[in-house]
Amino acid sequence: MKWRVVLTDSEDLTGIAPECPRATEPEGPHDIDRDEPDLTARYDEHGVYDCCPHPHIECWSPLAAELAANGLTGSDAEPCS
Repeated sequence: MKWRVVLTDSEDLTGIAPECPRATEPEGPHDIDRDEPDLTARYDEHGVYDCCPHPHIECWSPLAAELAANGLTGSDAEPCS
């Protein structure tokens, strides 16, 4: 399982969450709509939406979140069901 750094209520990239299973869908809920025709939609890799699996964990530091996400991804850690 891949873990990612996410934007939390602290308005910083200080949280982690498992990668959303809909992340690779071209028309998924993570597409950001653009009002300007010159800009195309892109995937919001740091957002958390209703479709995103739990847990969402607050690490209180961008560096701690990055280290935790990389460590969990590297060890194939998964949430218990």
